[in-house]
Order: sequence, then C-alpha cells, then structure tokens
Amino acid sequence: MTIDIPARLAQLGMTLPSAPTPRGAYQSVVIHRDIAYVSGHVSRTAGGIIAGPVDRGTPSSVLRHAAQTCVLRALSALVAALPVSSSVERVLFLRGFINAAPSFVNHGAVMDEASAVLHEVFGDNGRHARSALGVSSLPGCGLLEIELTVALTHERHPHPAETRRQP
Repeated sequence: MTIDIPARLAQLGMTLPSAPTPRGAYQSVVIHRDIAYVSGHVSRTAGGIIAGPVDRGTPSSVLRHAAQTCVLRALSALVAALPVSSSVERVLFLRGFINAAPSFVNHGAVMDEASAVLHEVFGDNGRHARSALGVSSLPGCGLLEIELTVALTHERHPHPAETRRQP
C-alpha cells in the first residue's frame, strides 16, 4: 500500500513543515538499498524549541506536541529525500531521546505519543520496533529527539521489451 504522506497528514489535520536543513556535517536522510535512515530531529517548531527537561509535572499536551513536532520534521526530511518512484513500505524502527530530569522514569509514555502519530499516518505499516532513552541534554535543550528507520518500496517500471505487444 502506497501512502501519499502529505495527503494523509492533511486528512488527519496535520501538515508537513518545510524540510529541515542539517545543522552540521551530516545528511538528514541516507538511503541505502531499500532502507532510509532518518537523522535525529529535535522538537523544534517555527516558533522555537519545545524545551526539556521533562519531569513528572510536564503536561501530556506538551509531550504530545513535542512528539508530533519531531515526527512531522522527520517525515518532512524523508519526503524531501525520497526518489520519485519510491514510497514508504513500513516504519521499521523509532529511536527516541528524552531530555529528562534524573527522577523521571516514564520514557515509554513520551515515545508512545510519537508512535501514535506513526500509527495514524501509516496504519499497520506504522507499527515499529522502538527504543526510548533518557538523556541529560539535547541540542537547543529540546525535550525530545527522534530517529526513524523505514523500508522503502519502488514502483516497478516495465522494461521497454516487456511493453511490446505480442502478435
């Protein structure tokens, strides 16, 4: 099943931000064979960083907003890097780094918010393996940073000899 990511997001009331530009000596997305590795994207909006650290008192609405922001930034980078004949077949892995206070222990709940966005966009193909890691800081003091690994599918274009009519 091929999903038009921007169209699906529009159905869900979300839009892709502009594809982020790397802020260092790396690429936003590397595609090797049929796997796309999406570099880490921090919870940065047009208005600034959704900052951490997260603690027991952080409202769930802030966690949801940070997670959605990270996923949309990662998908934006992915869409910008996809070859024309490629699409996402399924999400394989989601890794999250949570800027957390030392006493915070509910890292999985933060990542559940990011997982939920991927499930909404890709349905069953958005179900993935995952890691949730607590860290003492992130770039710009961001609350969350995520990385994605996705499998790609390519539209098969028939060889010209295959399109000739047989007598």
